[in-house]
Amino acid sequence: MILEISIKNIALIDELIIEFGEGFNVLTGETGAGKSIIIDSVNLALGERADRELIQTGKDFARVEMLFSLDDTSNKIKEILADMGIPLEEDGSLLIMREITLQGRNLCKVNGRTVTLSMLREISSHLVDIHGQHQHQSLLNPDSHIELLDKLGGIELEKQKSKVQDVWSALQTVNKEIIKLQNWNKDGERRKDILRYQIEEIYNASLQPGEEEEIRRERAILINAEKIANAVASSYYELYSGDANSVSIIDKLSKIISQLEEIEGIDDSLDSILEGLRSILYTLEDLSHELRSYRDNFDFDPGRLAELENRLEQIFSLKRKYGNTIEEILNLKESLEKELNVLENSQERLDELITTYNKLYKLVIERCSKLSEMRKKCALLLEQRLANELADLNMNRANFVVSITSPEFANEDSTDIKGITRNGFDTVNFLISTNAGEPLKPLEKIVSGGEMSRLMLAFKTILGDLDEIPTMIFDEIDVGISGRTAQKVAEKICFISRNRQVICVTHLPQIAAMADKHFAIEKLEADGRTRTVVNKLNYNERKKEIARLIGGTLLTPLSLEHADELIKSALLIKENHK
Repeated sequence: MILEISIKNIALIDELIIEFGEGFNVLTGETGAGKSIIIDSVNLALGERADRELIQTGKDFARVEMLFSLDDTSNKIKEILADMGIPLEEDGSLLIMREITLQGRNLCKVNGRTVTLSMLREISSHLVDIHGQHQHQSLLNPDSHIELLDKLGGIELEKQKSKVQDVWSALQTVNKEIIKLQNWNKDGERRKDILRYQIEEIYNASLQPGEEEEIRRERAILINAEKIANAVASSYYELYSGDANSVSIIDKLSKIISQLEEIEGIDDSLDSILEGLRSILYTLEDLSHELRSYRDNFDFDPGRLAELENRLEQIFSLKRKYGNTIEEILNLKESLEKELNVLENSQERLDELITTYNKLYKLVIERCSKLSEMRKKCALLLEQRLANELADLNMNRANFVVSITSPEFANEDSTDIKGITRNGFDTVNFLISTNAGEPLKPLEKIVSGGEMSRLMLAFKTILGDLDEIPTMIFDEIDVGISGRTAQKVAEKICFISRNRQVICVTHLPQIAAMADKHFAIEKLEADGRTRTVVNKLNYNERKKEIARLIGGTLLTPLSLEHADELIKSALLIKENHK
């Protein structure tokens, strides 16, 4: 649940901290006092689209922090945090923060760890469920109806759904391969001729891995043969041969060694130098022998250079067609051989795939049919329970129906997979008639905000315990209702708050009277500035605020007495429902 929300530099709020409690929390205030700012701040912290217009005039940034308490039932959110590598506090607290700036910078943190906006949204989706008068997307969107219905089916329905998804995925894979083979067969002979030509061309080239690098090395030597021969001969001459006019390096070094040998043993410090020079001499003699051998065996063959040039040109030609390297070309050849093998045996393979497809299709229809039957049972349960809930909310004439339709092929000897999805072949749509004699209509056709609010409350009462989201926020969902209906709505929200934290922004005194904690939102002027503040109300302050909701700004003894009666009546109702 939400322990605390801290808001800084948003619209008319300088800095504000609200400490919420368990159960039912209510926020009230006059129109324009800033109730929407609080909800906008919550939405911002939860990862909704950031509007820089929210930043207070004259400030560079706006920040919202929300402190949550996770209990032993918060397993899903704990798994998500663990997967993201976000540490949990020992006391089970979770702090999310979002900051936006005028420059467009967007900073999100969870327990001090920087996260992306998508990560923040994933986390917050398991923490808070916000519902507003114009935010009933889940009910107004027919695509979500099947998910809402499936929640009633519990674990057994989820297992069956998983079975459908497994065979559906396998069916999709087989179907793609069938289509691929069928397309190949349309042009099969021409494709096989092309493959045979390509395979033969690569095969006849007898390419070897690393061959190109070796050819380039040998080619470079042959191109520079004259330069190499001259350099080797000259080096050998200087190192070993010499002549009457020029003494070789080895001869000079031998003379130096002879001179030092004459004084060997006189000064020990010279012995290591002498030994080093002898080692150098042995090495130079070995190297000179290698140079002579290289010189004597070096042979320039113009014909060999031409062979190498032709081979390189052949490799370049193949690379232009089949790959950037010899290795890629050889891998392609292997792939082409496999494709040719498939084509040459394509009809046999196609027959096998069609047999497999037919078996999978029959299986997916069987599993979809079982899933559909389970949904129909859930639909009857939802219709019955929703009728009872709507009757409690003064909509006893409403007729709610869960429409489940399936494509015609599902009951025929067909193998067309159009219409089958991961969720089966059902199309689920919620229909309602709110008054006797009126035809059933899709929910999105409902124009009454009050009816929509009550319907959503009924759904939340039935399905609320299944989504495991610990906090629910109602933003003025009471628009369009009053009197006895308002009292029923208040009791229903209070009922929901017994199992989770509820925060409600309301104009109705009946709802405000049910609160466990009541906060008043006010707009104050000081030093020529207007600012929004939020105060937690005590009993007497609650009476005045509820009296204001009843009769406006002018408080009378009668309105105060009425407010007192509402609070006491609410306490009695809550006591009786413990």
